[in-house]
Amino acid sequence: MTHTFWHSGILIGECDLEDSPDDHRQVGGVFRPTPHGLHLLPRLCGFLSASAALKTHLEANGVSPEAMEQRDFEEFVDTTPAGQKMADIGRLMCDVEMRAPDGRHIEVASLAFTDVSELQRLVRDLHVDSANALTDLPPDAPRYVVTATLGTAELRRRKAARNRLQWDWSRFH
Repeated sequence: MTHTFWHSGILIGECDLEDSPDDHRQVGGVFRPTPHGLHLLPRLCGFLSASAALKTHLEANGVSPEAMEQRDFEEFVDTTPAGQKMADIGRLMCDVEMRAPDGRHIEVASLAFTDVSELQRLVRDLHVDSANALTDLPPDAPRYVVTATLGTAELRRRKAARNRLQWDWSRFH
């Protein structure tokens, strides 16, 4: 079923979300952006690359994030390009809403938009063993993917709906 995504009340795209076989809290799928969504995607994508760049910067300076005080880490994020990119994505994501096919707001614990071409570059740059799987994609492969971790209220709602469905079917046996 098609879910929609909105930024500050403006539709940015849709996705036929699929549940993860490994984790019932995870959903994801191919993101089909609207023209407005295409305009926002360069700012919504890039968290993985920015995180990797921040990690590389920390390692190059001999700094361990675990050993840093919170305010020192926040200052580091505020004063590096990678940290600023992560913060910008976070601020923008605060205004993104996911809605069910019936228009109901869906609570999410986390939400991420990924540009597949960025992911291809990142796995090549990081020398990830499975990089070939991403570099061998056909030219017409989807460009954007959205993943979400569902919030507690949404998980409870889904469980209740499954229980109602099981109960309803039992009446017909």
